[in-house]
Amino acid sequence: MRAAIQRTLAIAGNTFREAIRMRLFLLLLVTGVVSLAGGLYFQEFNLGSGELRFIADFGFGAMTLFGSIVAVVATVQLIFGEIEHRTVLPILAKPVSRGEFLLGKLIGAWGTVCCFVGMLALALILALWIRESQIIARSGSEIASEDSINYLGVLLFAAMQCMRLMVLACITAFFSSYASSSMFAVFMGFFAWIIGQLRGVLVEQWNQGEASLFSVSGFLSLIVPDLRLFDLGAAAFGASSFDGGQVVGLVLYAGVYATLYGCLAALVLKNREF
Repeated sequence: MRAAIQRTLAIAGNTFREAIRMRLFLLLLVTGVVSLAGGLYFQEFNLGSGELRFIADFGFGAMTLFGSIVAVVATVQLIFGEIEHRTVLPILAKPVSRGEFLLGKLIGAWGTVCCFVGMLALALILALWIRESQIIARSGSEIASEDSINYLGVLLFAAMQCMRLMVLACITAFFSSYASSSMFAVFMGFFAWIIGQLRGVLVEQWNQGEASLFSVSGFLSLIVPDLRLFDLGAAAFGASSFDGGQVVGLVLYAGVYATLYGCLAALVLKNREF
Protein backbone atom coordinates (compact mmCIF):
# COMPACT_ATOMS: atom_id res chain seq x y z
CA MET A 1 0.00 0.00 0.00
CA ARG A 2 2.77 2.42 0.93
CA ALA A 3 4.67 1.60 -2.25
CA ALA A 4 1.53 2.22 -4.33
CA ILE A 5 1.06 5.64 -2.71
CA GLN A 6 4.69 6.52 -3.38
CA ARG A 7 4.39 5.50 -7.04
CA THR A 8 1.18 7.48 -7.43
CA LEU A 9 2.68 10.59 -5.85
CA ALA A 10 5.78 10.26 -8.03
CA ILE A 11 3.60 10.22 -11.15
CA ALA A 12 1.61 13.17 -9.79
CA GLY A 13 4.78 15.18 -9.18
CA ASN A 14 6.13 14.52 -12.66
CA THR A 15 2.74 15.35 -14.15
CA PHE A 16 2.56 18.65 -12.27
CA ARG A 17 6.03 19.68 -13.40
CA GLU A 18 5.18 18.75 -16.97
CA ALA A 19 1.88 20.64 -16.89
CA ILE A 20 3.19 23.95 -15.57
CA ARG A 21 5.69 24.00 -18.43
CA MET A 22 2.89 23.77 -20.99
CA ARG A 23 2.61 26.84 -23.20
CA LEU A 24 -1.16 26.87 -22.81
CA PHE A 25 -0.84 27.09 -19.02
CA LEU A 26 1.52 30.05 -19.23
CA LEU A 27 -0.54 31.73 -21.95
CA LEU A 28 -3.81 31.46 -20.03
CA LEU A 29 -2.13 32.56 -16.81
CA VAL A 30 -0.79 35.71 -18.46
CA THR A 31 -4.14 36.30 -20.17
CA GLY A 32 -6.00 35.93 -16.88
CA VAL A 33 -3.69 38.30 -15.00
CA VAL A 34 -3.83 40.86 -17.83
CA SER A 35 -7.63 40.65 -17.90
CA LEU A 36 -7.75 41.30 -14.15
CA ALA A 37 -5.45 44.28 -14.55
CA GLY A 38 -7.66 45.51 -17.37
CA GLY A 39 -10.67 45.30 -15.05
CA LEU A 40 -9.15 48.16 -13.04
CA TYR A 41 -9.75 50.48 -15.97
CA PHE A 42 -13.34 49.45 -16.66
CA GLN A 43 -14.93 51.11 -13.64
CA GLU A 44 -16.86 53.51 -15.87
CA PHE A 45 -18.32 50.60 -17.82
CA ASN A 46 -19.74 48.71 -14.87
CA LEU A 47 -23.42 48.42 -15.81
CA GLY A 48 -24.44 50.24 -12.65
CA SER A 49 -22.65 48.01 -10.16
CA GLY A 50 -20.01 49.17 -7.70
CA GLU A 51 -16.44 49.36 -8.92
CA LEU A 52 -15.13 46.70 -6.56
CA ARG A 53 -18.04 44.40 -7.28
CA PHE A 54 -17.44 44.78 -11.01
CA ILE A 55 -13.74 43.95 -10.66
CA ALA A 56 -14.55 40.95 -8.45
CA ASP A 57 -17.15 39.61 -10.90
CA PHE A 58 -14.67 40.14 -13.71
CA GLY A 59 -12.06 38.14 -11.82
CA PHE A 60 -14.50 35.37 -10.90
CA GLY A 61 -15.42 35.02 -14.55
CA ALA A 62 -11.75 34.78 -15.50
CA MET A 63 -11.17 32.04 -12.91
CA THR A 64 -14.15 30.04 -14.14
CA LEU A 65 -13.47 30.39 -17.87
CA PHE A 66 -9.70 30.05 -17.99
CA GLY A 67 -9.67 27.48 -15.19
CA SER A 68 -12.12 25.29 -17.12
CA ILE A 69 -9.97 25.53 -20.24
CA VAL A 70 -6.89 24.47 -18.28
CA ALA A 71 -8.78 21.61 -16.58
CA VAL A 72 -10.05 20.16 -19.86
CA VAL A 73 -7.07 20.69 -22.15
CA ALA A 74 -4.41 19.81 -19.58
CA THR A 75 -6.20 16.62 -18.54
CA VAL A 76 -6.54 15.48 -22.14
CA GLN A 77 -2.93 16.31 -22.91
CA LEU A 78 -1.59 14.63 -19.78
CA ILE A 79 -3.66 11.44 -20.02
CA PHE A 80 -4.65 10.89 -23.64
CA GLY A 81 -1.35 12.36 -24.83
CA GLU A 82 0.51 9.60 -22.98
CA ILE A 83 -1.73 6.98 -24.60
CA GLU A 84 -1.55 8.49 -28.08
CA HIS A 85 2.24 8.76 -28.12
CA ARG A 86 2.71 5.37 -26.44
CA THR A 87 4.79 6.94 -23.68
CA VAL A 88 2.49 5.20 -21.22
CA LEU A 89 3.99 1.81 -22.10
CA PRO A 90 7.37 2.32 -20.36
CA ILE A 91 5.51 3.53 -17.27
CA LEU A 92 3.20 0.51 -17.17
CA ALA A 93 6.14 -1.80 -17.83
CA LYS A 94 7.30 -0.91 -14.34
CA PRO A 95 5.40 -2.16 -11.26
CA VAL A 96 2.78 0.54 -11.84
CA SER A 97 -0.88 -0.37 -12.29
CA ARG A 98 -3.14 1.50 -14.68
CA GLY A 99 -5.17 2.75 -11.74
CA GLU A 100 -2.05 4.23 -10.12
CA PHE A 101 -1.11 5.83 -13.42
CA LEU A 102 -4.54 7.41 -13.83
CA LEU A 103 -4.76 8.58 -10.22
CA GLY A 104 -1.30 10.09 -10.38
CA LYS A 105 -2.15 11.91 -13.59
CA LEU A 106 -5.39 13.24 -12.11
CA ILE A 107 -3.69 14.46 -8.94
CA GLY A 108 -1.03 16.19 -11.02
CA ALA A 109 -3.61 17.78 -13.33
CA TRP A 110 -5.71 18.94 -10.38
CA GLY A 111 -2.62 20.35 -8.68
CA THR A 112 -1.94 22.33 -11.84
CA VAL A 113 -5.49 23.66 -11.87
CA CYS A 114 -5.30 24.63 -8.19
CA CYS A 115 -2.01 26.43 -8.83
CA PHE A 116 -3.59 28.31 -11.74
CA VAL A 117 -6.69 29.30 -9.77
CA GLY A 118 -4.57 30.27 -6.77
CA MET A 119 -2.43 32.61 -8.85
CA LEU A 120 -5.50 34.27 -10.36
CA ALA A 121 -7.05 34.59 -6.90
CA LEU A 122 -3.95 36.34 -5.57
CA ALA A 123 -3.92 38.64 -8.61
CA LEU A 124 -7.60 39.43 -8.03
CA ILE A 125 -7.05 40.18 -4.34
CA LEU A 126 -4.17 42.49 -5.27
CA ALA A 127 -6.30 44.28 -7.88
CA LEU A 128 -9.18 44.69 -5.41
CA TRP A 129 -6.87 45.96 -2.66
CA ILE A 130 -5.26 48.51 -4.99
CA ARG A 131 -8.63 49.80 -6.20
CA GLU A 132 -10.08 49.83 -2.69
CA SER A 133 -7.12 51.89 -1.45
CA GLN A 134 -7.59 54.32 -4.34
CA ILE A 135 -11.29 54.75 -3.60
CA ILE A 136 -10.68 55.35 0.11
CA ALA A 137 -7.90 57.85 -0.65
CA ARG A 138 -10.11 59.67 -3.14
CA SER A 139 -13.24 59.84 -1.00
CA GLY A 140 -11.53 60.18 2.36
CA SER A 141 -14.00 57.77 3.96
CA GLU A 142 -14.56 54.06 4.32
CA ILE A 143 -16.45 52.13 1.66
CA ALA A 144 -20.09 51.31 2.37
CA SER A 145 -20.52 47.86 3.85
CA GLU A 146 -22.64 46.61 0.96
CA ASP A 147 -19.87 47.53 -1.52
CA SER A 148 -16.91 46.34 0.56
CA ILE A 149 -14.96 43.22 -0.29
CA ASN A 150 -14.61 40.20 1.97
CA TYR A 151 -11.22 38.81 0.97
CA LEU A 152 -11.90 35.52 2.74
CA GLY A 153 -14.93 35.24 0.48
CA VAL A 154 -12.66 35.61 -2.54
CA LEU A 155 -10.47 32.78 -1.25
CA LEU A 156 -13.59 30.68 -0.62
CA PHE A 157 -14.73 31.23 -4.20
CA ALA A 158 -11.30 30.16 -5.45
CA ALA A 159 -11.39 27.03 -3.28
CA MET A 160 -14.82 26.10 -4.62
CA GLN A 161 -13.54 26.59 -8.15
CA CYS A 162 -10.84 24.06 -7.37
CA MET A 163 -13.57 21.62 -6.33
CA ARG A 164 -15.56 22.35 -9.49
CA LEU A 165 -12.53 21.89 -11.72
CA MET A 166 -11.60 18.65 -9.95
CA VAL A 167 -14.95 17.25 -11.05
CA LEU A 168 -14.49 18.58 -14.58
CA ALA A 169 -11.00 17.07 -14.78
CA CYS A 170 -12.32 13.65 -13.71
CA ILE A 171 -15.12 13.80 -16.27
CA THR A 172 -12.59 14.73 -18.95
CA ALA A 173 -10.33 11.87 -17.82
CA PHE A 174 -13.24 9.48 -18.33
CA PHE A 175 -13.64 10.62 -21.93
CA SER A 176 -9.87 10.54 -22.45
CA SER A 177 -9.69 6.94 -21.24
CA TYR A 178 -11.57 5.62 -24.28
CA ALA A 179 -11.25 8.44 -26.83
CA SER A 180 -9.63 7.72 -30.17
CA SER A 181 -8.57 11.33 -30.73
CA SER A 182 -7.65 14.26 -28.53
CA MET A 183 -10.18 16.49 -30.31
CA PHE A 184 -13.00 14.17 -29.27
CA ALA A 185 -11.87 14.17 -25.64
CA VAL A 186 -11.54 17.98 -25.58
CA PHE A 187 -14.94 18.42 -27.23
CA MET A 188 -16.64 16.08 -24.77
CA GLY A 189 -14.92 17.79 -21.85
CA PHE A 190 -16.23 21.19 -22.89
CA PHE A 191 -19.63 19.68 -23.67
CA ALA A 192 -19.81 18.30 -20.13
CA TRP A 193 -18.82 21.73 -18.80
CA ILE A 194 -21.62 23.44 -20.76
CA ILE A 195 -24.21 20.88 -19.65
CA GLY A 196 -22.99 21.22 -16.07
CA GLN A 197 -23.41 24.99 -16.23
CA LEU A 198 -26.91 24.69 -17.71
CA ARG A 199 -28.02 21.70 -15.67
CA GLY A 200 -30.48 23.61 -13.48
CA VAL A 201 -32.21 25.19 -16.47
CA LEU A 202 -32.33 21.92 -18.39
CA VAL A 203 -33.84 20.02 -15.46
CA GLU A 204 -36.50 22.70 -15.04
CA GLN A 205 -37.42 22.53 -18.72
CA TRP A 206 -37.35 18.74 -18.63
CA ASN A 207 -39.73 18.64 -15.68
CA GLN A 208 -42.11 20.89 -17.59
CA GLY A 209 -41.89 18.53 -20.55
CA GLU A 210 -41.92 21.32 -23.11
CA ALA A 211 -40.04 19.47 -25.83
CA SER A 212 -38.41 16.15 -26.61
CA LEU A 213 -35.04 17.88 -26.74
CA PHE A 214 -35.32 18.67 -23.06
CA SER A 215 -36.01 15.00 -22.30
CA VAL A 216 -32.57 14.14 -23.65
CA SER A 217 -31.11 17.10 -21.81
CA GLY A 218 -32.81 15.97 -18.64
CA PHE A 219 -31.18 12.56 -18.91
CA LEU A 220 -27.80 14.16 -19.43
CA SER A 221 -28.33 16.41 -16.43
CA LEU A 222 -28.75 13.35 -14.20
CA ILE A 223 -25.25 12.11 -14.96
CA VAL A 224 -23.56 15.53 -15.05
CA PRO A 225 -23.13 17.52 -11.81
CA ASP A 226 -24.60 20.97 -11.38
CA LEU A 227 -21.46 23.10 -11.64
CA ARG A 228 -23.32 26.31 -10.82
CA LEU A 229 -23.60 25.18 -7.21
CA PHE A 230 -19.94 26.09 -6.74
CA ASP A 231 -20.52 29.77 -7.57
CA LEU A 232 -20.23 31.32 -4.11
CA GLY A 233 -19.22 34.76 -5.31
CA ALA A 234 -21.85 36.43 -3.12
CA ALA A 235 -19.73 35.57 -0.07
CA ALA A 236 -17.12 38.06 -1.27
CA PHE A 237 -19.37 41.12 -1.01
CA GLY A 238 -20.29 43.22 1.99
CA ALA A 239 -21.17 41.44 5.19
CA SER A 240 -22.27 38.31 3.35
CA SER A 241 -21.45 35.15 5.20
CA PHE A 242 -21.32 31.57 4.07
CA ASP A 243 -22.75 28.47 5.65
CA GLY A 244 -20.08 26.03 6.75
CA GLY A 245 -22.50 23.18 6.18
CA GLN A 246 -22.99 24.31 2.60
CA VAL A 247 -19.25 24.32 2.01
CA VAL A 248 -18.87 20.82 3.45
CA GLY A 249 -21.81 19.67 1.34
CA LEU A 250 -20.20 21.04 -1.82
CA VAL A 251 -16.91 19.33 -1.01
CA LEU A 252 -18.72 16.01 -0.54
CA TYR A 253 -20.77 16.64 -3.70
CA ALA A 254 -17.58 17.20 -5.68
CA GLY A 255 -15.93 14.19 -4.07
CA VAL A 256 -18.79 11.87 -5.03
CA TYR A 257 -18.79 12.90 -8.69
CA ALA A 258 -14.99 12.95 -8.90
CA THR A 259 -14.82 9.44 -7.41
CA LEU A 260 -17.57 8.19 -9.72
CA TYR A 261 -15.97 9.42 -12.93
CA GLY A 262 -12.48 8.56 -11.71
CA CYS A 263 -13.54 4.95 -11.10
CA LEU A 264 -15.26 4.79 -14.49
CA ALA A 265 -12.13 6.12 -16.17
CA ALA A 266 -9.98 3.55 -14.33
CA LEU A 267 -12.35 0.74 -15.34
CA VAL A 268 -12.26 1.74 -19.01
CA LEU A 269 -8.50 2.26 -18.99
CA LYS A 270 -7.98 -1.14 -17.35
CA ASN A 271 -9.61 -2.89 -20.31
CA ARG A 272 -8.14 -0.70 -23.04
CA GLU A 273 -5.52 -2.12 -25.37
CA PHE A 274 -2.52 0.07 -26.18
